[in-house]
Amino acid sequence: MSQPALLSGSTSSTSIFIQGRSYPGADPQGGRIHRLIISPNFFEVMGIPILLGRGFTGRDGESAPKVVVINQAAARKYFPDENPVGQRFGSSLETTGTYEIVGILRDAKYNSVRDAAPPTMYVPYLQTRAGNAVFEVRTAGAPDGVVGSIREAVRQVDPDLPIMDVSTQIEQIERRFLQEKVFAQAYTLFGGLALLLAAIGLFGLMSYNVARRTNEIGIRMALGAQRRDVLGLVMRESMILVAIGVVVGLGIAVAASRLVAALLFGLSPIDGLTMLLAVGTMTLISAIAGYIPARRASRVDPLLALRYE
Repeated sequence: MSQPALLSGSTSSTSIFIQGRSYPGADPQGGRIHRLIISPNFFEVMGIPILLGRGFTGRDGESAPKVVVINQAAARKYFPDENPVGQRFGSSLETTGTYEIVGILRDAKYNSVRDAAPPTMYVPYLQTRAGNAVFEVRTAGAPDGVVGSIREAVRQVDPDLPIMDVSTQIEQIERRFLQEKVFAQAYTLFGGLALLLAAIGLFGLMSYNVARRTNEIGIRMALGAQRRDVLGLVMRESMILVAIGVVVGLGIAVAASRLVAALLFGLSPIDGLTMLLAVGTMTLISAIAGYIPARRASRVDPLLALRYE
């Protein structure tokens, strides 16, 4: 278990006015940038690399010049054609020289895993006042096994300090996607039921069709048709129905893809491999459902079939 890193309990946003730039207008407005308060080892613990410049050190204290690290999104938005390291900005026109950018950090999501990482500035906690805080702990093994040790370490530091919540990143991400998980399970259940009903319907339809054409099948066999010919005839009819259903179903799926795109994260609404597997599964089950009555038709006794009414 590595040394824990501190992170402010919530994000905030502030205006950004860059030193040396003009902001004309009676009521000038700068851009907006998210603000996170962190400990010097936060980037190391979280595994977020510094792409340019440096991170924070213990020397970035209260009496040292105020420094910040910005992410790639902030660099692209506010410094598209220049090197941000060494630039200064503030939260108002009067304080544009407050913060010096000392590093560029790779984009990392914080509040939302769906949305792109917003322009963000990271501030060392020794240079500001933080309210509630979150401690991030990186473990070498399963994180659930060290929760007790973490609680004991906190108790030794301050027995009266409450620990409001302990959770892993995986648990937090799963909570974020709980609704999508429920939807996915429901869709899987309904899809399985639809597949079962389709197979039962196809089996019933083909059984009825074979029974209705028993006399015809008997005549064909009496005239020399082989069992494999009858089997192929019934199977072709069943697979034609399947092919029509697949084409119609794919058309509806593509048309509805935009409606379900909002429920998907990290997935394309039109996944060729998934559709291919679905079509293959439907075709296989439908072939089995059609084979049973086709096999029964191929075994019809021609004499009995000719007398069938």
